[in-house]
Amino acid sequence: MRDTHLNLPLTLHDVDAAIDQLLLPNLSLVADAARYHFSAGGSRIRAQLGLAAAAALNLSPQASLACALAPELLHNASLVHDDLQDGDTMRRTRPAVWSRFGKDIAISTGDLLISAAYVALAQHPHPAAALRAMHEAIAFTIDGQTQDCRTKNPSPERYEIIAANKSGPLLALPIRLALIAANIPGQDTSVQAGHALAIAYQTLDDIDDRSADLANEATNICLSLEALGHSQVAAQVIATARASAALKTARHAAQKLQDGVGTPFIALADRLETKLKDVNNATR
Repeated sequence: MRDTHLNLPLTLHDVDAAIDQLLLPNLSLVADAARYHFSAGGSRIRAQLGLAAAAALNLSPQASLACALAPELLHNASLVHDDLQDGDTMRRTRPAVWSRFGKDIAISTGDLLISAAYVALAQHPHPAAALRAMHEAIAFTIDGQTQDCRTKNPSPERYEIIAANKSGPLLALPIRLALIAANIPGQDTSVQAGHALAIAYQTLDDIDDRSADLANEATNICLSLEALGHSQVAAQVIATARASAALKTARHAAQKLQDGVGTPFIALADRLETKLKDVNNATR
């Protein structure tokens, strides 16, 4: 039986308010750093996916918030830690948490957000299954980040595996949590869609970050293709083509999901496709 309510759907404002509420009681420097990180904005993609999937399944406000909030907190924890590991001093046009508050505070800030994600999941109607899904997503994300840090100029095929493992689990998690709340299948299909979307998402980031990644010797699909002998322009064209193919895979997987719960995946794929076309047009 689904945990449903005939209430108006929640919005990103509700998600941000819930984040503030989780951090409000904590007056530590670490909580200040977390508030600083969120005050810079962000697209809240994972929260949007969770809210849209929950609305499609008519989940209760409490379940909807769990599906949106936990993955968003985990994603932002990964950003704080990722900036530190990569040595990136800026995040969303402002100094990154580690650059502003120091490395020790950044590590603790990421840890605090991970802990907050578990609190957010306490409102899920099936917390045991939700916790297992969240732990699995965290474990694969950590593995993907480790591969990213240890691999220089991977092959395009290896790059896609790294990108899928690093970003895919937390893109899939909001949909997975909604499916678990509604007691309907589709876990593996959601993971497939999330992995494919992650490849396109990471490709767009790599195109924007090519110069910085070159200076930092970071993993970047364009640099990997250039290492194979392609020109900078050709590498970008090939990278966008591979990303477009991944988006087709994501749409195909999303269409298999029941009750329209894959629609948020398709909407995200469409937005990423538009950005890829803009990138290609800019190179002509």
